[in-house]
Amino acid sequence: MILSSESHGDQYAVKALPVKKSGTQHVDDAMPLEKNAGLIMATNNATTALKASTERLYLSRPHFYKSFVKEVKRATPAIHRGNWLRMRAVSWVVRNFLERAAGERKVIINFGCGYDPLPFRWLAQKGSLCSDTKFIDVDYELLIETKRNIIMHRPEMRDLLHSTTSDITGIDPSVALDSEEYAAIGCDLRNIRRLERLMKSVVVLEQASVLCIAEDSTTFMPVKAADALIWWSAGLSSDVTFCLVEPSSPDQPDNPFTRKMTDHYRGLGTPLNSIFEYPYDRAQIQRFSNAGYAHIDHQSLWELWADPRFLSPSQRMKLDHVEPFDDWEEFALWASHYCLVVAHNGSRPVLPSKVHMARRDSISSDASDISARTSSPCNPESEHFAFRHYGDPGDLCQRHHGSAYPVPDQDAIAIFGGKGSNSYLSTSAVCRPRHLNDETPVVLSPEVGARSCHVMISLNNGDNMLVGGRRSPSQPLKDCWLQKGNTWYRIHDLPEGRYRHRLVPVTLPGNVFGAICFGGKVSPTKVAIDVLLWEPLNGWRGLRIFGSEPKPRFGPNFVCLGFNHGLLFGGMRQDGVICQGFWRWRLVIRDNEVLALRFRPSHALDTSIGSYQYFARFGASYGFVQDYLLIIGGIARGGCIPRTYEILSLTGTFSTWHDEERKEPSFRVSTIEATRSPDCPRPFLIGHSTRPTQTGAYVILGGGATCFNFGDYFNRGIWVLYEKETGLPAEWIIVPSQASKLPPVHSEWDYTGVRRKEGIRVDPILLTGSQEFNMAVRLSQPLLMRGLDCGPATQLWSTPSLENVLSDDFYLEQDITPGTSASPGNQMWKQILDMADTSSAILNLPPPNVKIRQCALSCDKNEKEQLATLFRLPTELNSIEHLITSVQLQVSRRTCHQLRYSATGTIIFHQLGTRKVLLSPPFNQHKLGYAPGSNISDLNILCDPTLLQEHSFYTIPGTSTHVAMMQPGDALYIPPFWSRASVVLRSPSRNIAPQQTQLNVDGSSPLATVPLPTRIGNRHAVTGNETPPSSTGKSDHQLNPLDITFKVSFRMLPHSALSTTRDENWSAELKAYEDSRRDLEAVMKRFTSCLGKSNGEPATFGRQPCADMLLEHIPRDVAKVYLQRLGKELLMKAEEL
Repeated sequence: MILSSESHGDQYAVKALPVKKSGTQHVDDAMPLEKNAGLIMATNNATTALKASTERLYLSRPHFYKSFVKEVKRATPAIHRGNWLRMRAVSWVVRNFLERAAGERKVIINFGCGYDPLPFRWLAQKGSLCSDTKFIDVDYELLIETKRNIIMHRPEMRDLLHSTTSDITGIDPSVALDSEEYAAIGCDLRNIRRLERLMKSVVVLEQASVLCIAEDSTTFMPVKAADALIWWSAGLSSDVTFCLVEPSSPDQPDNPFTRKMTDHYRGLGTPLNSIFEYPYDRAQIQRFSNAGYAHIDHQSLWELWADPRFLSPSQRMKLDHVEPFDDWEEFALWASHYCLVVAHNGSRPVLPSKVHMARRDSISSDASDISARTSSPCNPESEHFAFRHYGDPGDLCQRHHGSAYPVPDQDAIAIFGGKGSNSYLSTSAVCRPRHLNDETPVVLSPEVGARSCHVMISLNNGDNMLVGGRRSPSQPLKDCWLQKGNTWYRIHDLPEGRYRHRLVPVTLPGNVFGAICFGGKVSPTKVAIDVLLWEPLNGWRGLRIFGSEPKPRFGPNFVCLGFNHGLLFGGMRQDGVICQGFWRWRLVIRDNEVLALRFRPSHALDTSIGSYQYFARFGASYGFVQDYLLIIGGIARGGCIPRTYEILSLTGTFSTWHDEERKEPSFRVSTIEATRSPDCPRPFLIGHSTRPTQTGAYVILGGGATCFNFGDYFNRGIWVLYEKETGLPAEWIIVPSQASKLPPVHSEWDYTGVRRKEGIRVDPILLTGSQEFNMAVRLSQPLLMRGLDCGPATQLWSTPSLENVLSDDFYLEQDITPGTSASPGNQMWKQILDMADTSSAILNLPPPNVKIRQCALSCDKNEKEQLATLFRLPTELNSIEHLITSVQLQVSRRTCHQLRYSATGTIIFHQLGTRKVLLSPPFNQHKLGYAPGSNISDLNILCDPTLLQEHSFYTIPGTSTHVAMMQPGDALYIPPFWSRASVVLRSPSRNIAPQQTQLNVDGSSPLATVPLPTRIGNRHAVTGNETPPSSTGKSDHQLNPLDITFKVSFRMLPHSALSTTRDENWSAELKAYEDSRRDLEAVMKRFTSCLGKSNGEPATFGRQPCADMLLEHIPRDVAKVYLQRLGKELLMKAEEL
């Protein structure tokens, strides 16, 4: 039964345009449309287009939104995720409603439906759940007529309806469509009298369970009319649920996102009427309570996102696989500006009860034992701070998610990178006090590359450091840079690209200045789980974690309080939920060596109830002022942070802690409300960067966001946060800057900023006979030989006859550094590689001891005979002539080779080009990233070339490496099972000649009198800059873009002990290893196969007594334990060798 107006009081009856009494004859109850009705309908068109784009990516078929738009244009990832969340919220309520009222007559009314195809999605996908359910769409008559026409012309929707009536005499024309499952009514929602009459004509509501949905529609209505609609709906039945989705304001109207959103709709002529009338949860709850609803559930969409009733962690993480996403602040701000209200007028609420999680230990990252007080959150000194704003005459500072750093030797601060209005930036903006007349600040060169979400810090010695970042969410960057003076050097790359990480400076034993990298994302779907330590000489290495380990996260506050200890709080988990809890950390140092990073959860955080929910943040900045830590901006568990809590202060015991300490240090959280003059705009503390000045103030640079589909918002200019008592000595201005010059390749400082040893240098020697080579083979030591005669190979690259055979036997290599120009002598080779669209070619030649008829080359007999004479084994190496397994000619356009090894000995005869070869002995093999069964490493040790450096190698922690510099004419012996990698060298600018052995006057070598083992084992350290000189004065790269070598492989074990694969490397492996790997498969089967089987026969358990009590398989945990025991036993036997 529909309640009369008197049931809710006379005052509300006037507002609600009281309903018509039963039995009253039909009267003209039409109402003039609002002036902006057409504009309101236009917003529906825009929303439908955005939802159609979301539907195509995120929703399962069939798709219906596309039927209501001319063209589906792809929206941004943030808009997709926001629309998905909004549609999912409504569907969640609908599902709970349908499942709760199963077997009852149900009615779902969509007030202001627009082109929402919600009824058809449910009828198509969950038809059985929709039995005894009728969907009713209500909107402006013109819009409903258009929607009816589209439905009737689309078989995929029309065929879902039964007993359809449309435009039939006797039916009110405002009922555009009526069927058993669906009705479409054209009516102004302000006209409740007419709405009630039309509703009665299509459905009987008194005995039905009713769900009313209003998604955005009520916010465009006059507030009193929207209230009347909510009040009226409560009387439709004794079982009514109202689902409201509309904008709300979690902060004051001057919040930049709020202002951008309200200005957007005001500019469209469709102002958000209710956003400030019912801004908070208490206001909305009171609104529905006054309308007669007893049970009211209110959440912002951001709170709903983290609600375990609504989404599980796996469901949230699954979205990351749909499309790359990293607009978390934008998504959180939008979602916290929308609320979901689910109200019920009966005793059976639709939604399940909320899960109230008790405060637990910080280890959970969901809650914590932090104490919360009800006293005022304000610090008595909170008003001692003030903001001062300085405008930017241009748009240099209009960027977000950049990173600020101090300009050396000046009271100036720069911000580098970030996202601008159109693209990612590689430029810097600089500000400094107006009174300074210092020289033009030198900033990071744009050639470092555009990026955002990177980190820049100042080490404890004053050097600046840049680490990682990204271009797009799927393009993480791993390069790192160090500033010394006005010069930036590229240092060791991260093991893998990382963004939204945190970096803190630490002082290591020996007064070494390093840094710790914590958290971040390494891909759109993966959060970094390792903590990295950077040391100037050794680069990055992983740190072990002692104590309780916090959940992996990105965008946290990772704060250093001293030389090697600090705090951790906030950040976001892999599933997009902000971590709660409060941690302390410190480096574990024993015997002047950093062993690990120890974490300990802290429970002594004294905070007000109001401050507590905004303490753990994502994307905040921080800084120290006197004895307290300022936490500035970002987003929190509630999403948008209100102005009162935007800046918090943390005070307490910041000294280091020890394992044996028992007393928990206390910390207190208070708010800082900085005052602003009337002409000082409010800063948007999202994507901003802060840096302290030399006078103790803090400069806020950058900041902003792409505010959903409302447009971009950028902070214009800079803000200085300072203590009133100290004052601000001078005004700040934006000043011009100049980019630093990149150091030349092979400069006196190498790319680590210090002279880094890359390995033990293998010095070249001139052989006087076969003794030196035979000794190197017996000792299994690499040997770099010079002056060997290997045939007329110097003319090889201009031999026309090879053009016919090259294409028949080549393999591809990764092209890393293509050449530029070619000399006439090798132009033919370059053209062949160009035509083959490859960077290298490998030609298998017959070994010297094999007759030419065994060579499977596609050329005639004369050409074969010519090829057979091109390479000749030097007489000094004749001892291996009958052991050779393959000879290869390799021609490439300066490719680089990853780590690999072979079970055969290898001699590389270098003919053209200059290469640096890295060698590692067999005992390092387990540290070099070889996958089981592979002789090519997965470990990327090649540094990418930049303007600062050419190709080089990363340091491999815990390994012993050798380095050989090869010039044309050199031959390098690589013992069996030694790993090797090589890089091409481009343009040496300084000549550091290797210690080449010269001949005496009598033609003998001065090394002839030195014992052979001493000569072979004599090694020297080599840095990353050593390059052989060019005899012509020109760089080798200028002379030739090609790299040509012969590779000879020879066995040192019987044929039966090796297995050879004929691939591009003609690789060989120990047959014992491959056979043993097959034995491992047999061992695994013994523990994992079905018991009772014999020779492939089925199990015979059924014929045994008590067969149902027998297990068919060994339990997995038991099998795992025994396999681990076998593994340990195998390791013990290996150690005994």
